[in-house]
Amino acid sequence: MAKILYYNWVQFDNKKNTGGGVNVYLKNLMNKLAQQDEHDIYFLSSGWKYNPLKQGPYIRKTQNIHQPKIKSFEIINSPIMAPAFVIFNSLTRYLNDDITEKLFIEFIKENGPFDVIHINNIEGISINVLKIKEHFPNTKIILSIHNYQPICPLNQYFQNHNNCICNDYKEGEECLKCLISSIDKKEYVRRYRNYLFDLINIEKFPFLKVPLKAYSKLFMYKNKQYLDFNKGADSSVYKKYREYNVSMINKYADLVLAVSDRVGEILIENGINPNIIKTSYIGTKIAENQVKGNNSNKQTNPFTIAYIGYERIDKGYFFLLDALEKLDKNIAKQMNVLLAVRNINKKFAQNKLKNFNKVIIYNGYNHKELPKIMAQVNLGIVPVIWEDNLPQVAIEMVACGVPILCSSFGGASELCKSELFKYKGGDQQDFLEHLIKFINSPSTLNDYWNNHIGLTTMDKHIEELFKFYES
Repeated sequence: MAKILYYNWVQFDNKKNTGGGVNVYLKNLMNKLAQQDEHDIYFLSSGWKYNPLKQGPYIRKTQNIHQPKIKSFEIINSPIMAPAFVIFNSLTRYLNDDITEKLFIEFIKENGPFDVIHINNIEGISINVLKIKEHFPNTKIILSIHNYQPICPLNQYFQNHNNCICNDYKEGEECLKCLISSIDKKEYVRRYRNYLFDLINIEKFPFLKVPLKAYSKLFMYKNKQYLDFNKGADSSVYKKYREYNVSMINKYADLVLAVSDRVGEILIENGINPNIIKTSYIGTKIAENQVKGNNSNKQTNPFTIAYIGYERIDKGYFFLLDALEKLDKNIAKQMNVLLAVRNINKKFAQNKLKNFNKVIIYNGYNHKELPKIMAQVNLGIVPVIWEDNLPQVAIEMVACGVPILCSSFGGASELCKSELFKYKGGDQQDFLEHLIKFINSPSTLNDYWNNHIGLTTMDKHIEELFKFYES
């Protein structure tokens, strides 16, 4: 039996589904592990809950949907607020933190020792937590890289001011241009308020909202522990942040799991020891029901392409619409474009795509609706212009039997080994040339499935994880 501690900044079963794709993954992982009896599983979170009734950080036991199979705890009032972008302007606090390290040591002494500590995000804690290796040398420390937090405090490795990948951060100078307004003060107030709202069930006492918010603001200013906001940081702070994270990972992590080959390459480019990096594609629930075969030969007339996800620059939404607007009108009128985007600007999309036979729009989607939506589609498009680690939308479309044409950025293109389905990221002309080949010869879409590596089920993923744990 292995005793394993998993860490993420929010608990895997939080009711508001905070934490994005990583939390969906961890919930699915815990669901599977809870069905097994051979391992002792703990889960710790930090950086999300803030209690105005107590000063200073502390650990408390929490409830979860898999008790007693999984024992869960959280650090309240962590000095490192999560997610990472909240403290983008306060990295001095992160670099100098020793509180979360001490809390981890305290927790392990009380609940350990653990065979494995699997950290899924260095958010809500600082990189100094990895020093626990000095106190517990027989515990294997594994770090999964789901985003670029170790090298980018905004997680994205993307320059918002230039709308390009951050291949050169100019020793922190570019980070200053990405500076966002100081939001962590507001966040403390908001989270103190939310803690109180949850404590008293505010829906039953709505008249208390205003006084509780005022109390939360007053308490934040009294609590000096959180007031070292890093105003006017210079580039050296961001340079130190990246270099220090890299050095700490190289020194203390036994294994770094990258969620795609491309993520691993970027980590190596930025100084992470290649000998400790392994690619581990995360398991997904939707992979268990992957459509066998494909949609390539279905009689969809006209040829239909699809984009699902967000109306965001980095996701490539505007790149895609700009490129499709330039497509030859005679080709465009033979095609449909399907967009499943929540809160989409319909007029903008319809104007950009006016040359197409039909523009089909859904206000977002859920997993139950997706197979029906994708039944209309010949080819999915994943046009990201940032190094998107492994987009969930790519997995979802492929699971529905839809081949995908992907940007070379990020990990989506790794689901298929055929170069037909990968264009040069950010290059509209190359994208259109790839697309036109499929329009002229739809049977070529079959090549996707001939070169598809297969999606990773959660069972397969867990089997791989425990090989890493035991090796």
